[in-house]
Amino acid sequence: MTKDTSNQGRERARADVPVSALLGAGPRLSAAPLPRRAVLRGLGVALALPWLEASAGAAPGAAPPLRLWYVYSPNGVNVDQWRLAPGPLPALLPSSLAPLEPWRAELLHLRGLTQAKARANGDGPGDHARAAAVWLTGVQPLKSDGRVRLGVSADQVVAEHIGGATRERSIVLGTEEGRVSGECDSGYACAYSNNISWASEVTPMSKLVDPLRAFDRLFRGEDDGLAPEERRARHAARRSVLDFVRTDTRVLARRLGAEDRQRLIRYEDGVRELERRLQRAETAVVEAVPDAARPQAAPTTFSEHAALLGDVMVLAFQADVTRVGTLMLGNEGSGRRYTEVDVSEAHHPLSHHGGAPEKLAQIQRIDALHVSAVAHCVAGLAAIEEHGARLLDRTLLVHGACIADGNRHDHHDLPTQLLGGRLAGLGPRGVSVGFENGTPLNDLHLALIERMGVPSAALGDGRGPLAL
Repeated sequence: MTKDTSNQGRERARADVPVSALLGAGPRLSAAPLPRRAVLRGLGVALALPWLEASAGAAPGAAPPLRLWYVYSPNGVNVDQWRLAPGPLPALLPSSLAPLEPWRAELLHLRGLTQAKARANGDGPGDHARAAAVWLTGVQPLKSDGRVRLGVSADQVVAEHIGGATRERSIVLGTEEGRVSGECDSGYACAYSNNISWASEVTPMSKLVDPLRAFDRLFRGEDDGLAPEERRARHAARRSVLDFVRTDTRVLARRLGAEDRQRLIRYEDGVRELERRLQRAETAVVEAVPDAARPQAAPTTFSEHAALLGDVMVLAFQADVTRVGTLMLGNEGSGRRYTEVDVSEAHHPLSHHGGAPEKLAQIQRIDALHVSAVAHCVAGLAAIEEHGARLLDRTLLVHGACIADGNRHDHHDLPTQLLGGRLAGLGPRGVSVGFENGTPLNDLHLALIERMGVPSAALGDGRGPLAL
């Protein structure tokens, strides 16, 4: 396996400290707090720890940090089965949002938000490229023979400010690969359609698409200098990452309090279960072959793929590997065929439905499938206890799109919903809130950036933090 030279790989912190080196292997263990970058290490594996009261900064009364997670759906939605009137949520959510019914008490449905820079504004066609590019940046993308000029995205504004506290400044995931060179939409660079996270005006954050590779890089230390023969042996043995850090785990357990020990056990259980699911999704590994030939089979359905990526992100939040993440459920202009919900026509052409009832019904099924993926992420966050609350309560999860009706390429009254984050000081949930038409979506981003502890920021045409 070649060393990771992506933006995500370059930004990884290198200050990890093995627990055994900090505490020693004997019975007399230091009472000093664990550094936040303390890890369980063994045979090239560096497994981050969940939030523990024994961690530095976790003094009595201190709380774990907030997390921020953006999830994007492409190509617009069936707006009649999505939009809700302002006020309390209806007794039954519309069919596209029905998968969130178990989480209605966590749902803040937002109306009236706009990304004006996704409109042509004199640049002609290319709404899909602009939609993905603008969703988190609020900056009109350059349209010029495949060249790129955009701006820093909201997630990376936060990552720049708080990313130094974690092994990864941010994690960027997606269900579809995407070109970063050439033209893909009416003269726009392919990088625009295929990325929502941007480190600078010319640099998109590269996505991790294969759930197994994402897990390996985040939890197995795949590019941390392990000798090739050791890496091959580890893969062939198909052992759990927990087996390689057993010594550090035993050393750590001896100095933890009862609640921290239970947190560590629950975390280990989550790691093992995700490993089992990833191994079932992977084809058999052939022994004694070059790492470059290691099979990288993706899950066979969208639902399985999105769920595995979501679980990797949840685990990364639990382990405090990162506090900022994005997940693209599809690239803009995606031609995916969602046969698992009886949709054989490609998504993008289908989104130009012309008002045909049978096409709108298929779009609704795709929308519900995407929302089901979000509901799975919410359930994963809710299942994890962290310092007297759920991980969901400390995670601001935004799901949305930058096209409303795909037939008209609307960029106003955008599909936007916020879940979780009850400990972020937001207002009531279980409601739909309407804002004045034309309110910049960037005002929402500014509100979340502020909640994440960034003292001041500017983003596109944002006027100031949205009142939530």
